[in-house]
Amino acid sequence: MLGTRDLEHTVAVLFGGRSSEHEISLRSAIFVLKNMPEKYRIIPVGISRGGEFLSVEGTFTASDFNHCEPADLAVICEGRMPRSLAHGSIVPSLFLPFRADAISHLPESPVRILNLEASVVFPVLHGPNGEDGRWQGVFELAEMAYVGCDIRASVIGIDKNIQKIMARDAGVPVAKYEMIELEDWFENRDAIVARIEKNIGYPNFVKPNALGSAVGVNRATNTAELVAALQSALKFDDKALVEEPMVGTEVECAFLGSGVNPRITVAGEIATKDFYSYEAKYLTDDGAAQFIPARLDAGRMQELRAMAAKLAKVFSLSGLCRLDFWNCSQPNRFVFNEINTLPGLTSISMFPKLWEHEGVSGKAWIGELIMRAQTRRDLAIERIFGIKDEPND
Repeated sequence: MLGTRDLEHTVAVLFGGRSSEHEISLRSAIFVLKNMPEKYRIIPVGISRGGEFLSVEGTFTASDFNHCEPADLAVICEGRMPRSLAHGSIVPSLFLPFRADAISHLPESPVRILNLEASVVFPVLHGPNGEDGRWQGVFELAEMAYVGCDIRASVIGIDKNIQKIMARDAGVPVAKYEMIELEDWFENRDAIVARIEKNIGYPNFVKPNALGSAVGVNRATNTAELVAALQSALKFDDKALVEEPMVGTEVECAFLGSGVNPRITVAGEIATKDFYSYEAKYLTDDGAAQFIPARLDAGRMQELRAMAAKLAKVFSLSGLCRLDFWNCSQPNRFVFNEINTLPGLTSISMFPKLWEHEGVSGKAWIGELIMRAQTRRDLAIERIFGIKDEPND
């Protein structure tokens, strides 16, 4: 534990969260904690499924997490101290949407105010209530540096329908799809089913509009399956997409940097037996085969990377992201699928594997993300968010 606080080198790593992707967050956070550059102190912050913030007292370095597993982070989210960490206790915590200097005078509280102990946040939070712009707004109000896309790109990144509209307007192919809203589904179910059967047909894929990690995704081959799949998807979100099937394999590029100066990896390829389900992504080893680099010739690889760079600018990406496409055989073309502004960072995830293939270690890109977050925060403060101080007389 540090005797004096060094806010600029103290990073609050958030994991868990009120999301259907809670478990995936724990797996991703383990990678971040173990690969944090040694110059940074870490405050591990677990968010329970009920939304309570619980941090481990004190600060740590990456080496303190050598023996940690996702189950240990789950224990923190439950308000208990994992055996794998040598010291500290669990304390209730929170972020306040105010600058640190504006709240530093507050009386001592039994609740840990994280703004006063860290100036950088690494939100390893997948899906809603994490990478959708809500917490990004809190961090900006607090003038805290945070890793990842800003509010606007985060909102785009969680909304598949908006992404597809923007990609299509930029001349990038997207799959044929129908967007279904919950209220419309309640009032016009038969008409919606008929429209989907006419415009998309079977088989088709049904997914929540604002979720990732294949949560809530189902394949429908008839009317009964379509109705069941839409009922399932609309339990997760008030909008759902029904897409035509793509014949081919999924190809994914990893991104670091900014939309103006994107760094795009070669693509990796996922060849599935059926479709890339949650189980295939995270729970089994035999659901899909991975190829890094993807099985593309040099010309098509360059075409795909250029398409990814174009979309990085269209979406104003910053920090890290993964851009997913379909490599379709009939006709021979790439079709945009979606972006992930906080991609999976588990031991089997494509994002860290792609950067490893490029010769960039986890420690290197995590350190880069933190420094980029601090630079963005400093530039934002210089702009004073549009507020100008009156000159002194």
